[in-house]
Amino acid sequence: MNVSFNKTKILLIVVILCGALAAGAVALPNPLKDYVVREAKAAGYVEYEPMEAYKMANTICTQCHTNERIKMYCPRCGPPFVAVVPHMQAFIDNYKVTKPDLEITNITEAQAVAIVQVWNALVGNWESDFREQDILKLIGGYRQLAALYKTPVAQRRIETALVGREDLKIGHMSALAEMQKNLGKPQPAPVEPPAAPMDHSGHEHGHEEHAHDQHSGHQH
Repeated sequence: MNVSFNKTKILLIVVILCGALAAGAVALPNPLKDYVVREAKAAGYVEYEPMEAYKMANTICTQCHTNERIKMYCPRCGPPFVAVVPHMQAFIDNYKVTKPDLEITNITEAQAVAIVQVWNALVGNWESDFREQDILKLIGGYRQLAALYKTPVAQRRIETALVGREDLKIGHMSALAEMQKNLGKPQPAPVEPPAAPMDHSGHEHGHEEHAHDQHSGHQH
């Protein structure tokens, strides 16, 4: 993940400014205050709010993927998001080379932590289906994501806040799950209507009555 600032410096700035603001010693202009908070969140010093993380996930992830592709991701497609999102920066780097005219935003590891929780809640979380050593191997050297993986879901603030939002759910955790579950299954054969009953002579009652009606209609 790329980080466009020195973490130590931004941490010192945040601590000093927060202390000054709390003491009423300084009033920052809104644009500067917003910038400081935004950078602090991107660096992982301030946690994203659930809906803020949701909007960010949609903005960043749709730079390289369509919404439909995100919706269709499921346990049969690949590993859980905690092992996939860390490598999204590779897609971003590739887009910057292949599509230089587009403005592409990098993703920091702290942002990835928030994004993983968003898609876990709204698409699906199948971390328990994989062995821990395999997940950690896929995560690699991303310590914040490894820490998230080892954090119980009930203690993940963003994920627990969004998992109950049925209006936001897509893919594996929505009605699409039923569609995905039935993919590839043979369809039941059409049911034929029952045959008309036969009399002792082997003729269908309906046919015999129809013929009799026709014969009667021609007599004068």
